[in-house]
Amino acid sequence: MTTEIASVESDVLPWTDFDRAFESLRHAFFEPFGSFAPERSLRAAPADVEETPSAYRLTLEVPGIPKENLAVTIRDQVVEIRGEFTNATASKDANYVRRERTYSGYYRSLVFPEPIVADKSVAKVENGVLTLELPKQSPQPVPTEVKVPVQ
Repeated sequence: MTTEIASVESDVLPWTDFDRAFESLRHAFFEPFGSFAPERSLRAAPADVEETPSAYRLTLEVPGIPKENLAVTIRDQVVEIRGEFTNATASKDANYVRRERTYSGYYRSLVFPEPIVADKSVAKVENGVLTLELPKQSPQPVPTEVKVPVQ
């Protein structure tokens, strides 16, 4: 059984090798000068999709994002996952000389070939990996093989 899962087109594109090389160059260039603005990066979370006759299992890497900052939304055949992590370090002194903030986030939207039962879906995060169990609205019967004796 083969099922094609489509990614929804959006402003967020997966980072390519070229994007990573450019980011590395940008960091190397600006590092001696310090950070001029808070960094904001939003990436497509790498995902694995498994299918059974009754459900889909979606596994995404979301390192560094606590479960409180993860949001999973299901609408018919579309599953959206958002996760954000912010970190601000600052001294208590109001006259600070340097203050740094970091932001990272993940976003993924997948369109499945058939509707998902949202209220029976389960999401778990463990060690930076989010696992979603997504039951199908109309599961297919499991094919069984029966040997018929020949008389």
